[in-house]
Amino acid sequence: MRKSSWEIIIAGFFFVGIAIYLIESKSEPEYSTSAASSDSVLVEFDQEQRHVIHLKKIEDLQSLQALQNLENLKGLEKLQDLEKLKGLANFMPAEVKAEFIDEINEAIKEFEEESLDIQIDIDQGLIAINKARDVTPGSWNRVSPGVFAYVTDFNASSLEDAEINLPFGSITVQGTDSETATLTIQASGQVSSPAELEKQLITQSDINSSSAKFQIQSSKSNTGDENIHLQATLNIPSNTSVLMNTKAGHIKSSNISGDQNYQTDGGHISLDHLNGKIEARTSGGHITISDAKGTFNLRSFGGHIRAQDSEGNFRMKTSGGNLQAHNFRGKLDASTNGGNIEIRYIDVTGITSATTGAGTITIWVPSNSPANIDLTGNTVELDSSLDFRGEKSTGKATGSLKSGGSLIKAKTNYGKVILKPAN
Repeated sequence: MRKSSWEIIIAGFFFVGIAIYLIESKSEPEYSTSAASSDSVLVEFDQEQRHVIHLKKIEDLQSLQALQNLENLKGLEKLQDLEKLKGLANFMPAEVKAEFIDEINEAIKEFEEESLDIQIDIDQGLIAINKARDVTPGSWNRVSPGVFAYVTDFNASSLEDAEINLPFGSITVQGTDSETATLTIQASGQVSSPAELEKQLITQSDINSSSAKFQIQSSKSNTGDENIHLQATLNIPSNTSVLMNTKAGHIKSSNISGDQNYQTDGGHISLDHLNGKIEARTSGGHITISDAKGTFNLRSFGGHIRAQDSEGNFRMKTSGGNLQAHNFRGKLDASTNGGNIEIRYIDVTGITSATTGAGTITIWVPSNSPANIDLTGNTVELDSSLDFRGEKSTGKATGSLKSGGSLIKAKTNYGKVILKPAN
């Protein structure tokens, strides 16, 4: 259980309040939590959610006003006052006592390195604690206990391509209208300082007017670190070409129109509002794409692939998952070794090839769409409302819908092929 130092101090206030309450409750009747605001403290930090702590004697917190005179706790002469919070551990169960003391020690360590802006209003019962940190662009900075950030901004007015390579962790890419690009990499886990993080990760960047490349490598012999999680977020102009690669993590991308290549060895890929030439590959995850237009090469070695509300030239291939193309228009080549295939056309404008080793292939076509069909399976089913002209047997159907048009070819070695109207 890891908390920030702010939570430790607030917890201290809370336990002080409990102690005051227990003492007073021996001689005074129980009070109602709906009492006036004078017996509660409103705590707000980092502009996050506010919490109310009820106390019997708000005036006991007046001594905290001295904290308002502090700007940098590094030179605090009375830092030992925080040690007094350890005394609260005597009132705690044995199983949490040691952890509480460790958290206090961590808070003291952090306060020696941080600057604070503390505002206390006794009349209003408000304690506001805000952190002030110096952030160095292009290097690792601690933002909270166990959480570090690498942040860099750069001019992207002439940027043509961007690349990120991670040994592990997730990547998010967001296209914008700005001429400034921003990369934020967050690292979290069992790391105590930026110096320790830099010993475990080698961070490299190469930025010029037309390209930006960022690479993180693990200093260890393996490609991952169980104690660290990485999250990279890149905001770039929408027309930039991108190459995103992580060895173990998810990838998300939105609003990009340049050439795109997304690769992960162990996560999902989620893409939306894309345009251009797109390649996405994952070894063990799913691929989903929506509201996209262009040329797509989508490959998963062990997951499902789904395209929704998209148009273009699609190639989908998975070794053991299902394939779906819903509300689709264009050319489609879909193959899976052991899953089902679903294709729902807006209209039939390109050649379709759908193949599965063992599964059902279901295709929906608008009833007024002309097409040529070549369907093979253990069983082939054609809806009677379709205007089919050709030859039909139990496991085979060849011919045309209406006057004929683009070819729809589907084959399953063990399963059904079903053709039905979409409306």
